[in-house]
Amino acid sequence: MSEQVFLITSEIKTYPWGKKGQASLVAQLASIPDCHVDESVTYAELWMGTHPAAPSRVLDSGKLLSEHLAANPHLLGEPVINRFGLKDGNLPFLFKVLSFDKALPVQIHPNKSLAERIHANQPERYGDPNHKPEMALALSQFHVLCGFLPGFQMLAYLSSVPEFASMFSQDLIDNLSSAVQQKDADRQKGVLKELWSTLLKANKAAVEQNLSTLVDRYRSAKVSPEEEKVKPLLLRLYDMYPGDHGVFCAFMMNYYVLNEGHALSVTVGEPHAYISGDIIECMATSDNTIAAAFCPEEDKDIDNFLAGVQVSPALGKTLIQPTMFTPGSTHTNGTLVFNPGINELAVMQVIVAKSHIEGHRPRRGPSIAIVTDGAGTIVWADGSKRLHLKRGQVVFIGQGTAVKFSAGERPFHLYRAFVEVPLD
Repeated sequence: MSEQVFLITSEIKTYPWGKKGQASLVAQLASIPDCHVDESVTYAELWMGTHPAAPSRVLDSGKLLSEHLAANPHLLGEPVINRFGLKDGNLPFLFKVLSFDKALPVQIHPNKSLAERIHANQPERYGDPNHKPEMALALSQFHVLCGFLPGFQMLAYLSSVPEFASMFSQDLIDNLSSAVQQKDADRQKGVLKELWSTLLKANKAAVEQNLSTLVDRYRSAKVSPEEEKVKPLLLRLYDMYPGDHGVFCAFMMNYYVLNEGHALSVTVGEPHAYISGDIIECMATSDNTIAAAFCPEEDKDIDNFLAGVQVSPALGKTLIQPTMFTPGSTHTNGTLVFNPGINELAVMQVIVAKSHIEGHRPRRGPSIAIVTDGAGTIVWADGSKRLHLKRGQVVFIGQGTAVKFSAGERPFHLYRAFVEVPLD
């Protein structure tokens, strides 16, 4: 029978928006043996899991993690296998570290039915039929656009920013104004989606001209208090993607700045664009991203984006409130649980103080942990087995395994993604 705890590899993905070379946290944490960091390469994502686009391997044997789990299903546990219909040793979650200083595409992730349809129609573009709800946990200051602004806030920008308002017909703006005044939530959703559709399908030359005029005004003259709040964001997006439709998202989407240790959830269909930062990300196992802006034209899929986008302005409801990990645990006061309400996943932030121990009770599902700072030891099997862990190393922990994390002469930081099936 396989060991319950063992080291696995992480796999690097490079994208244009990643940070370069050693400036990237992804490059710093990469645990691929003999990995050479090229200072000209943008290291964007570090993947840990079984997704075939960048699968982890068992470090000692080199065998695919999925193959190892298929041969040792006790590591997943029958309840998890049955609940999520797992096959071929696949995990229900995908765990990542992202490091980026340029905005990712404005995008949504599909629900299950849309994912199945687009995978069937375009398997080369959408490589799996799964949905992709996700969460992001800041490791440094994290700037992000997520979800639609409430109608009244968008209406304020339409009233104060003529270059933005000129992208839409007056009838459409009047419809939004009427829906806001009447507090008709369903009607507001319909108008907001129509505004979004109009912007994304707008003539490129008109978008470029209006943005150029707006940016010139912002850089050369004083602006209204309403515009002053959004001006730095818009100029930043314009510098990243001059002339792109997505720059106008500054007037249409919620803008968050999250400090280290704060997290948000992204539901299926929720528009979002990560702008800059270093984050832990965890999602249902999928690589399905439907992009609409901040990317090459050939990567955009406006029709499927509009088919899947959910218009649910809910300012503040995106943030995840962590809880202390205490029930059934021992020696634990440095573990926080970030539960986004997604069946497939949750994430623990584990900070082991100098010379201290964090004990975690057995979980009813598998987990993966990555060390982000310091070094320490993981102990299991009633203290009879242990592994020394250092920064960047990734460990798989089989279901039903009680573990303890101990620190030496300095604190020991790690993040642990897990899935757990509730007791009946």
